[in-house]
Formats: sequence, structure tokens, C-alpha cells
Amino acid sequence: MTYLKYQFLLKTLLKTYRSCSLLNQDGQLLYSKDQGSSCLTTTRLVAFQIIKKYLNPKVGDFFILNDPDNGGYQYGKIIFIAALNHDLYLIWDEDYPQINFKIPPTPLYDQGKKNEFVWQALVGAGPHGTELENFLTYQKYNCERILNQKELSQLIADTKSQQLWFKCCSEVFTLHFDNKTHGSFESVYRGYPDQQIKLRFAAEEKQNIRSITLDFTQTQAAGKWHAASHVVESALIKKIIDFYQLSEFLSQSILDKVRIVLPPRSVVSKAHSSGDNNFELQQVCSQLCEFNMQQLNSQQRKATSNFEYQNYLDLRISSDQLMSASCFTGNNVHQQGFEELVNKQQISLQRMKKIEGSVAISFSVNTSGLTLKVCNHHTHQRAHYQLKLNNQLLERGQYELKHGDHVEIATR
Repeated sequence: MTYLKYQFLLKTLLKTYRSCSLLNQDGQLLYSKDQGSSCLTTTRLVAFQIIKKYLNPKVGDFFILNDPDNGGYQYGKIIFIAALNHDLYLIWDEDYPQINFKIPPTPLYDQGKKNEFVWQALVGAGPHGTELENFLTYQKYNCERILNQKELSQLIADTKSQQLWFKCCSEVFTLHFDNKTHGSFESVYRGYPDQQIKLRFAAEEKQNIRSITLDFTQTQAAGKWHAASHVVESALIKKIIDFYQLSEFLSQSILDKVRIVLPPRSVVSKAHSSGDNNFELQQVCSQLCEFNMQQLNSQQRKATSNFEYQNYLDLRISSDQLMSASCFTGNNVHQQGFEELVNKQQISLQRMKKIEGSVAISFSVNTSGLTLKVCNHHTHQRAHYQLKLNNQLLERGQYELKHGDHVEIATR
């Protein structure tokens, strides 16, 4: 089997998933992709290691978790784990913002048999029971489609084919690594006076071994703002493979080339109990990493170049029945569920336009019971967008909306 055919088999098996990882029986990463706004490659690997160590997954088992203290990302980001056969494990994540409680590593199915106690505890505990049951049922259905492709799974599980794939990925890494500048560059983010994040990026070849090192040694201890190490690592891995054009070859042989040094109990290595800072810290560390790589590879690089954080606006609007999520970054707008709020007449859209990078959205609230949550410190540093409620600028926090309130989002 050629590496191109093996890569095609991987993509065919996983084509219905936006963000997932496939591992072999030794826990080695065969393939991974992150096509959402958040990055979870190493988070999914940590989740798998926890399941493997404590719950011994078997074919037909189907696990779920979201606990940020125990291998998860955030309450609303659900991680699923299934054994496809004795040699392959699939881990994927999906958004379900209505969940606002911890789910530890839990078996939804035990060797194909539904765990009725767990199902009842999950779907019977909140106001979104029917929707959550449909969501979980669909995830199981989609996984069954993968499980039924037994011949395809066996081909991917073949040990010789895996070794060929790892060898190919390593050779592609070498080729792309050698096409970039070798050396190091470092930069600092001082988002808060007492919480400095410093990252040194190094691309080096020593004794014919090529490697990338990301060193956070001089990053300060965690305060109110922190995230688990696997959360930060996921974002850095994504930024590296994008910069080196390796996204089609992300496997264990690529991960083995990257070394990430994270001081214990620091801003970038202490899990947050609900994961509230995860996306924000992923943005900071991703931008630091990208800045260092660009400066190192720039022909016009100056030793005095300073890192400037490109802020964004992340907000949620929710009611008992609906959830809308919006993220405004640079000239890009990502919205989920906003149209449903309009269609259900919970809000009335008054203005929405985007012209040459200028964005303006305004709406009025038609009912009480809506909650607006600003998820990041978009006013702390220079940002492209600002958010106002009844003409008052909103900072990070949660706000209860009432009938007649006016919300405006606009480019600065």
C-alpha cells in the first residue's frame, strides 16, 4: 500500500467529522484534524489516555466526557471516544452549549449495550432532555457508520501500513522544515500586570535530528486566568502544522518532532475548572507562536519587533430553549444559532451589514429571560469590535436581557 492510498483511507473513514483524532492500540496518533474555531488535538489524546487507563475501552464501548479538570475542554464541548476494533480508537468532539455541568469520563454504551442509568442521569436532569437525547443518539448513529466499515478499519489498522505512513509523514516534515529558516525567536504577552506569557520558538537541527521547541519557561504562575497544558498544546500544534503546511500529515511522527516546555502551575499549565479561559488563551498562545515563526522567517525582521495581540469579541446569547454563539475576529464573523433567535422572534434584527471589513449588527430584545454572556476580555486591549447594551459598553461578564433592550455590535 502506498502512503497516498493510506491517507485516502484515513480521510474516507473520517470524512463526516470536523474535529477528530484516530489512534492505534499503542496510543499513537494516526491522523487528526481540527476544523472548528477551537483546537483539541492533544486534548483528545489526553481524554483517550484517561479512558484507556481507568475504563479499559472495548469494541462496542462508547464514552463521553467534558470535565476540564479531567481531560476535557469546556462544559459545552463534548468529547466522545469509541473503539472501532481492537487496534483503532476514534476520539471526536462536538459543541453542545446547553450543557452547563461537568460530565466525568462516562460510558454511554458498554460493549454495545445502552447504559440506561447514565442516559437517564444525563437527559433527565435538565430542561433540554429531548434535544440532548437526540444529540447523543446522532453521535452514536454516526459512530455506528464507522463501526460498520470493518474492511476499511482493518486496512487502516495494518501495522506495516501504519509504519509506512509514519515514515512518509516524517519525510514530509523534514522537507518542509528544511524549507524554513532555522533559529529562534521569542516574544512576550503582558495581558495583565501579574500574568506575563513569554514564548521562545526554536527550529533547530542537531546531529541530523530536526525538531521544534516551544519554551514557556519564563511564563508566570497562574492567577485568575489560566488553562490546562493540553489546551495550550493543541493550539500550538495547529499553528505549527498550518505554518509548515503539514495539516494533511498530522500524525505521531509529527508530534514527536515538537517539544513544548510548560512551567508547572503556570498560566499555560493549570486547568480551569470550567474551561472559561481556554479559547482566549489559545488565541494568545497561537498568535505568539505565529508571530515568532513569521519574525524568524521574515527577510525584513528587526530585533526590536514587538508582539501585538489581535483581540476579538466572543459572546453567547441563550434562553431556556435556544443558544446563539458569535465570535468576531479581525474581519471574520462566525455565528451559530443567531438566525434561530430571529426566527423564533426572541430578538428583532434592526441592522446587519459587512462592507469592506466594516461590521455592524444591532437588534432589540422581544422577551425577558435571555442571557448575554461576554466570554473574553475584548475591552482589555485593542480590539476590532465593541459591544454595547443600551448604549453602554459591556466588558467580560454575564448580563440578563429584558424586553426592549437594545444590543449593538460594531467595528471600532
